[in-house]
Amino acid sequence: MEATTNKKNASDARTWILDILCIFALSSVLYLGLSFMRPLASPDEGRYSEIPREMVSGSDYVTPRLNGMPYFYKPPMFYWIQAASIKHFGINRISLRAPNSLIAVFGIVMTYVAARALFDRKTAIFSAAILSTSALYLAMGQIVTLDMTVAVFISAAMFSFIVAIKRSGVWRWIWGLSFAAFMAAAILTKGLIGVVIPCAVVFLYMLAIGWRNFWGQFGRADIWLVLAGIALFAAIALPWHVLAALANPAFENAEGFLSKNGDGQGFLWYYIIHEHFLRYIDESTSMRYQPAWFFFVLAPVGLIPWIVFAPRALAEYFSDSRGQFRTKNTALLYMIIWAVFIVCFFSISKSKLPPYITPIYPATAVLLGWWAARWWDGRSRAMPESWILAVLGYVSPIAFVPIYFILQAKGKLYDPQYAAAAMSLCAATMVVGTSISLAMLLKRRTRAFAVSAFATIFCFTLFFNPIALIFQRPSSESLAKQILPELGDDDEIVIYTDYGV
Repeated sequence: MEATTNKKNASDARTWILDILCIFALSSVLYLGLSFMRPLASPDEGRYSEIPREMVSGSDYVTPRLNGMPYFYKPPMFYWIQAASIKHFGINRISLRAPNSLIAVFGIVMTYVAARALFDRKTAIFSAAILSTSALYLAMGQIVTLDMTVAVFISAAMFSFIVAIKRSGVWRWIWGLSFAAFMAAAILTKGLIGVVIPCAVVFLYMLAIGWRNFWGQFGRADIWLVLAGIALFAAIALPWHVLAALANPAFENAEGFLSKNGDGQGFLWYYIIHEHFLRYIDESTSMRYQPAWFFFVLAPVGLIPWIVFAPRALAEYFSDSRGQFRTKNTALLYMIIWAVFIVCFFSISKSKLPPYITPIYPATAVLLGWWAARWWDGRSRAMPESWILAVLGYVSPIAFVPIYFILQAKGKLYDPQYAAAAMSLCAATMVVGTSISLAMLLKRRTRAFAVSAFATIFCFTLFFNPIALIFQRPSSESLAKQILPELGDDDEIVIYTDYGV
C-alpha cells in the first residue's frame, strides 16, 4: 500500500514539473518570441524604460527619476526589475520587454499551480491556456507598463489566500506567507491597491460564505501564521517607503499634507494624497475620465475569444451549486467575487484606463477552466458557443480587409506592403485553423475541436507583434540611431512637447 502511494506521489510530481515546463515554454514563445519586432511604443514603453535606465546610470534606486526629475507616480518594484535587466543585458528591445513578458508568463504558471491545487490537472491546464490567449492579458504582457506586474502580484496574492485556507501543515504556511509577500510586492509596484484589493475580496468572500464558515477554517495555530505574515509584509513593503520619504521631504513653504496644492509637498503627499486619493476621486487630477459603464463593457472584450463560453460557465456554476454557495464550490465563488469587485472598484474611480482591470483575467480563466474540464469529460455541452467561436474564426480575417483600406485612406499605413503581407498571412492562418476546427465540430469530436480551436487561437496570437507594428505610432528610434553617433560629450538633446496631450 505504501509503495503504491509513493508511486502515485512520484507520478503526480512528474506531471506537475512537466506541465509547468510546457506552460512556461509555450507561454514564453507566445509572449517573447516576436517582441523584438516592434520599437518601443510612445509614450508608455519609452517612459517605463527611461526611468530604470536613469536608475542604473545614476545609481539611485530609492528615488525614481524621469529626465532627471523625481517621478513619484508609482513605487519602484517594476523599475528595479527593469534596471536589473538593463544592467545584465544592456538597452535593447528584448531586454526592456522581457521582464514584463516574463512576469506575465509567471502569472500564467501561477494560475496553473493555483487551479491544480484547488481543483485538478485538467482544470489547471485549461485555466493556463485560456489566460495566456485572452486578449487584454496577452496585450498587456507585451507592452512595457506597470499594470501587468501589479496584476500578477495581486492575482498571486489572492490565489495564495484561497489555497492557503484549504491546506494544512507546511503548505498552509507556504501559501499563507506567499499571500503576504505578494501583497507587499504589489504595493511596491503600484501602491495601496496591492493590499486594498486582496483584503477587500477576502472580506467580501467572508460575507458571502458566512462568517462562521469562514472563521471555522482557522485554528489557534494560525495566529502565528498571521503574525509571521504581517512581519514579512512589513519587512518587504516598508523600507523603501521610509527611505523615499526621508530622501524627499516636504519643503518648508508647503501648504500642508491635506492641501490639494502639491507645490513643495515632497514624496509622502504626492504618493499618498495625489496618487491614491485625488486621482481616484478627482476627475481634474486624473485626466482619465470614462463613464461608469466603461469597464463593464471592456471586461468581456478583454476576455475575447473565450468570452463566448462565459455565460455557459456561469450558468453551470450556479446550477451545480444549487443555492449552496456557502458550502459548495466556494473557490469558484471566490473567483467570481474577485473579478466583480475589481470591475466595480475601478468603475467608481474617476481615473480609468483599460489595463486597470487586468487582474480579473486569472480569476475568469479559472472559472472557464473549471467549465472546460467538465466539457472535455463530456459533462457539459456547448454547441451554440462552439459555432459562435467558429464564426469568429472566419470573421476575424475578413475584418482585415476594411481595416487595411481605412488605414490606407487615412494615410496611416507607413509600410503598405508589409501591412498587406502580415494581415494576409494572419488571415490565412485563421482560415485554415478555423476550417479544421469546423470539420471537427461537424463530426462532433469535442476534444479534437477543443485542441484545434486552441491551436488556431494560439497561432493567431503569435501575430500580435507583427500586426501591432502596423497600428503603432511612429517611433523615434530611427532618429535616435541617427543622432547618437554625432553627439559630443557635452551635447544635450531637448524635446519640446505637451506632456498632458
